[in-house]
Amino acid sequence: MKLSKLYSNDERFKNITFNLRGLNVIYADVQTVIGEKKNSHDLGKTKLAELIDYLLIKRIDKKHFLLKVTDNEGESIFKDHIFYLEILLNDGRFLTIKRSVENPTKTSFSINEQKVNDYTPPTNWIYEDMSIDNAKKTLAIYLNFDFFKNKSYDYRKAINYCIRMQPDYEDVYRLSKFKGGKDIDWKPFMFDLLGFNGEVLRKKYQNDEEQDKINEQIRLLKRDFSVNETDRDEIIAQIGLQETKTKEAESKIDQLNFYEQDKSLIENGIDGIENKISDLNTISYNLNFDINKLQNSIKNNFAFDLSKVEKVFKESKIYFPNDLKKDYSELIQFNEELTKDRNRLLKKTLKEKTEELNAINVQLEELNHKKEELLSFLKDTDVFRRLKFYQKELAKLESELIKLTERLRIIDVIIEKENKKQDLNKSIEDTIKEIRDISNHTEKNDKYRLIRGLFSKYYLEVMDEDTYISWFINSNNNVDFKPPAIKTKDGLSKDTAKDEGRTYKKILCIVFDLAVLVVYNVESYFRFVYHDDVLSQQDNGIKVRLLSLIRTVTKTHDIQYILSVIKSDLPTDKDDNPIYFDNSDIVLELNDKDESGTLFGFEF
Repeated sequence: MKLSKLYSNDERFKNITFNLRGLNVIYADVQTVIGEKKNSHDLGKTKLAELIDYLLIKRIDKKHFLLKVTDNEGESIFKDHIFYLEILLNDGRFLTIKRSVENPTKTSFSINEQKVNDYTPPTNWIYEDMSIDNAKKTLAIYLNFDFFKNKSYDYRKAINYCIRMQPDYEDVYRLSKFKGGKDIDWKPFMFDLLGFNGEVLRKKYQNDEEQDKINEQIRLLKRDFSVNETDRDEIIAQIGLQETKTKEAESKIDQLNFYEQDKSLIENGIDGIENKISDLNTISYNLNFDINKLQNSIKNNFAFDLSKVEKVFKESKIYFPNDLKKDYSELIQFNEELTKDRNRLLKKTLKEKTEELNAINVQLEELNHKKEELLSFLKDTDVFRRLKFYQKELAKLESELIKLTERLRIIDVIIEKENKKQDLNKSIEDTIKEIRDISNHTEKNDKYRLIRGLFSKYYLEVMDEDTYISWFINSNNNVDFKPPAIKTKDGLSKDTAKDEGRTYKKILCIVFDLAVLVVYNVESYFRFVYHDDVLSQQDNGIKVRLLSLIRTVTKTHDIQYILSVIKSDLPTDKDDNPIYFDNSDIVLELNDKDESGTLFGFEF
C-alpha cells in the first residue's frame, strides 16, 4: 500500500501527487528566524503527516488540530474542508478515502482501476458515511495485509511505524502513542512484527493483569471485612452459637409479644380458665362425695349373730325350732353372698371414680398454673421494658449473625478467587515456558534474523558504527526490548538509552522502519514510510549517507519514502553548497513568504 494523492475541496490547500516509487520530499524554504533557529512551524509539513494519519481512519478528538483550532464562534476553522486520500492498494487498484471535518466520524470509499484525473473527487462512492469502526474494518479488507490476519488488532497498530513524527524518534520500538500506556498495548505487536508469537506474550500479560486484579480484590476483601480464609471453620462455629442465642431471644419476645399484642385475649383466657376450674371443682366435689359414700358402704359389711338369737330364745323359754334355725342360717349365707357381690361392684365404681378424680386434679393443676402465668403477665408492670430490652438484644444478635454470615460469604469469595489464581498460575507457567523456549531459540526465527541483519547493515552504512537489536526476559518473566547497542570503530560502547542527543535515536528509528518494510516486502504489507524532519540536527556526512541509503533501498525494494526537510537542513557538498533534490523528488514545496506558502494556504 502506497500514497497516491492527497487533495481537498478548499482551493487554498496544496494538493499533492506522490511518487509511487523512490523519494517524496516535503520541502520547506524558511527565511524567518526566531532566536538562533529558523522557524519551520505552522508551514504544515508536520500537519501533513497528521492529516494522512487522519485519512487512514484515525479517531480524533477536540485536541486534534483539525478540531482544536476554532474561529470566533467556537467552530473549527476547517469545518468546511473535505479531504481526499488516494492510495495504491497492493492488488494494483486505487482506493480513495473521503473524510470531512464537519463530520469527522464519517468516511466514504471509492474504488477504481486507475488514478483519478487531476484532483477531481470520484463520483461513484461504493461506501458512504461509514462509522469509524466500520470504516476501519472496510479499509482493512481493502488493504488485505497478510500480517494482520488472525490478529486481535488491525493495520492501525502499525501505522505510526510508517508515519514517524518527532515524538516517535525517542524509542525504536515504543511509539509516542504508547507512552504512559500498558506494555500489552504494544509489546505483543512488536513481538509479532519481529516474527515471534505475540499471542503468547499477550496471554501472559492478560493473565498477569487478571492475577494482579484478583490479588487486589483479595487484599481489599481481607482489609474491609477483616477476614482470612483460615478463619472459615471458626466463623461457622460462631454462627452456630449466634443462631442459638437468636432463637432464644426470639422465644422470649414471642412470649412477651403475646401479652403486648392482645391483652384482652389474655384476660378472656383467665375468665375461661376460671370457669373451667369452677366446673372441674364441682365435678371434683361430687366425685369426692361419691367416693366417701362408696368407701363407707364398703365398710358396712352384713352382720347377723345366730347364737345371740338362740340365747334370747332360751332366756325367754321359747322354743327355737331346728327348721327355723336352718332358715336363719340360709338367710345369713345369702346376705353374705349378696354383700360380697355388692362390695365388688362398689370397689370397681370406686376405682373409676378415683381415676376420674385424679385426672380432674391434673387438669386443675395445669389450669391453675396457666392462670398464674397469665396473672403474672397482667400484674407485671415491667413487661414493656423487658420486651424493649429483648427486642434490642435480638436486633443486636441478628446484626452480629448477619455480619458473621457475610464474613463467611466473603471468605468463600476469597477461596473462589484463590482457586482461580491457581488456575491462572498454571496458565502463566505455561506461557513463561513458551516465552523461555522462544528466547532459547531466537536463531530459528528467519524474519527476526533478516530484520536484525538489515538493521545492523543500514546503520553501519549511515553511521559507520556497529549496532544490533535484541530482547530479554525480565524479572517478571515478560519480554523487554533492549535499546540497540552501539559500538564505535575503536570498540567503545554507546548507551543509546541515555543518549540525550537525537542523532542516534533518530537514525536507529529510520533504519529499523526500513528494515521492517524490506523484510515484509515479500508479502502484502505497507509499502511506504513517512519520516518527519528526518535530516534536522544531523551531521552533514550522516545526511549524505542516509539519503544515499534511502535511494538505494527504495529503488531496490520498491518502497515509497516520504521525508520532510527545511532548506537549511539540506546536506552540502565539499564546497559547503546545499545539495538539492531532483525536481521529481519534491512533491510539495512550502515557504514562509506569506500564508499562501503554507499547506492549507492560511495561517492558524
